[in-house]
Amino acid sequence: MSLDSVSENTLDLGNLSYLTEVDDNLCCPICHSPLIDPVHTKCRHTFCSNCITEALETSKTCPVDRKPLKLEDVSAAPIMIANLVNDLVVLCPNSELGCPMTCARHLLGGHLREDCSFVAVKCSGCDGTTLRKNVGSECLHQLVECTFCFASCRKLDMENHEAECPQIIAVCSHCSGEFTRSNIKAHEATCDEAIILCDSSDVGCPWKGARKELSEHTRVCAFTLLRPVLHAHANRLATLELENKALRKKIDILLPPRPPTEVPTPSFDEHTIQLLTEQEHLRSDLERLTASLGEMEIQQGMLLMNESLRMKEEVAGLRAAIGGIRMQIHWLMNTRHQSVEQRPVGGASSSSGPQNSPAQGGNLSGGGALPNIRRMTEPPNDRVKL
Repeated sequence: MSLDSVSENTLDLGNLSYLTEVDDNLCCPICHSPLIDPVHTKCRHTFCSNCITEALETSKTCPVDRKPLKLEDVSAAPIMIANLVNDLVVLCPNSELGCPMTCARHLLGGHLREDCSFVAVKCSGCDGTTLRKNVGSECLHQLVECTFCFASCRKLDMENHEAECPQIIAVCSHCSGEFTRSNIKAHEATCDEAIILCDSSDVGCPWKGARKELSEHTRVCAFTLLRPVLHAHANRLATLELENKALRKKIDILLPPRPPTEVPTPSFDEHTIQLLTEQEHLRSDLERLTASLGEMEIQQGMLLMNESLRMKEEVAGLRAAIGGIRMQIHWLMNTRHQSVEQRPVGGASSSSGPQNSPAQGGNLSGGGALPNIRRMTEPPNDRVKL
């Protein structure tokens, strides 16, 4: 495990894992990774220093716009770009070994050089290497004996050995008994407290319980009694299916499929669907006609109501006009009656001789009737005004 750790000398900035997604503007167009030692060209493109150097060895053109480009046209990128990529937060390259450290990329070298507990360093007791966290007063490469199986291994590898040692005591998950790791699987296969299924579960028995209760359940299990019959039935069905497939193959060989006709006869399902479709069309037409009839009835009712109101208004107007005529006739009759009553009688008019004018006297002597006298309030003619 110590040989797989990354140190400051073996650090590869191109294989780092970044904590957040990196902006595409900070990535090299060639390797598509965050820029390392960024440089830019006269055509204003930015690359990793190693990437553009290797690209120009193959072709003297810019990898982006294919314009002519020489190594002399490449210079260091502005310090701002370098600071942006160096401030990106990365995981420690030994994170898979257990290091939880995250830091800016430019601080990663110092972390591996001084702080990372999973960097391979020289053992203090021999010429071997070990992880920094394991360095102590004693050499971890010396051989020690396992207290369970008495096998010899390096002290550095003792933890891995104990994870696989067959003589370490393990506890049964069913009965909590203690057994060696090499025997625990054999014990679990026969443990009385282990939860198992009925032997007839393949034919539908739902029972599940401890192994020690299986014998009692088997005596009363109906599926156990029917199991031979059910298995025989299943085998018979499988045989019949195989025979059916074989017969179908023979029929296909003897009677090849008929070619399709030009006008296929519609099936019963298609005919039924067509009838149902026509029925739905008729139903929708009937609903539409019913709605139209209802609207026409409403409109007819409104027209009748308006006509009735108009006729009522005309009748009321005629009644008012007739009432006015009656009043005028009544007034005329009263006026004529009053004028008749005001005419003087013959004797009374002659006795007033000296008081009358000569014109009046001449009329009286002639014995003629008095002329009709009109009042100022009477109309000029006898026509009735409506």
